[in-house]
Amino acid sequence: MAHVIYRKLGGIDVSVFALGAANFGGIGSSRKLLGQGESEAEAHALLDRAVALGINLIDTAGTYADGASEAIIGTWLASRGAAMRDQVLISSKVGLRGGLGRKHVFAEVDRSLARLRIDTLDFYLSHVPDPATPWDEVLDTFQALVRAGKVRRFGLSNVTASDLQRCAAPHSGGPVGFGWVQNRFNLLEQDDATNGVLEACAKLGLQYTPYSPLAGGLLSGRYTMAGEIPDGTRIGQRRDLYAKAWTPENAARVEHLKSQAAVHALSPSGLATWWLVHCPFVTSVLVGARSPEQLEQLVTEALGLPANEDLWRSLTSTQER
Repeated sequence: MAHVIYRKLGGIDVSVFALGAANFGGIGSSRKLLGQGESEAEAHALLDRAVALGINLIDTAGTYADGASEAIIGTWLASRGAAMRDQVLISSKVGLRGGLGRKHVFAEVDRSLARLRIDTLDFYLSHVPDPATPWDEVLDTFQALVRAGKVRRFGLSNVTASDLQRCAAPHSGGPVGFGWVQNRFNLLEQDDATNGVLEACAKLGLQYTPYSPLAGGLLSGRYTMAGEIPDGTRIGQRRDLYAKAWTPENAARVEHLKSQAAVHALSPSGLATWWLVHCPFVTSVLVGARSPEQLEQLVTEALGLPANEDLWRSLTSTQER
């Protein structure tokens, strides 16, 4: 298979794929879905395969499965020996519950470090904006985490262009350790290309790490996208996140993706991920998988097809149809 590409994120070399751990022990941050994700053994197998593939970035959050995701990663790290900690980079998030106030963030980072069984987080993200805490205070808090040695670099997730403008205003020289934005972005959801987020990232010199590359599974091509969202599926479990993408227009875009994938002997998932890898503003793509085999197929396909500007533009233009 092709070798994994590495790019700079906050001056640190990260693989172009990050293993998303949102489904370790549950499904995202939903308390209703605790225990419905990958078991500890299944998660450890995914982590092992990710490292074997050259993936060095693992993405989690303190609220994923109420902390179980971090604990599962911590158990894996402890069982693989000290050398593994030197080989992988760990990213987590804070603020989805409890906000981004300084006291809460400092307490949560210590809980995350304890669950992960590490001394320092390589990357830390604000999970969502906190209306009760001004952005200059949030940035000051995260910089304090960097100075305290608890975090190496930090970023912001689920933010708007106006959020980024507010972050830039009081810090003309740039906050110490502030490096990137992590938002939802994929072939069906390209809002950041038109709402000013990508423009703000370019202006502020911020990297971009998209999550949900397959739009909750819609880009896998396994749904007909006619009628109601099927129960018992991942997208059915997270209707709050994905129902808005279940449209006739997106159904046509998925059919175009499937036809192009067939031409290039790829799965729709592989081609959709390939498209993200070749977006000029993308640093690392968060990918999830249900099994090591799925993960390997996705990475192999996304890296195996060379750059092809005509194909990339053909897929991109489906948003304009």
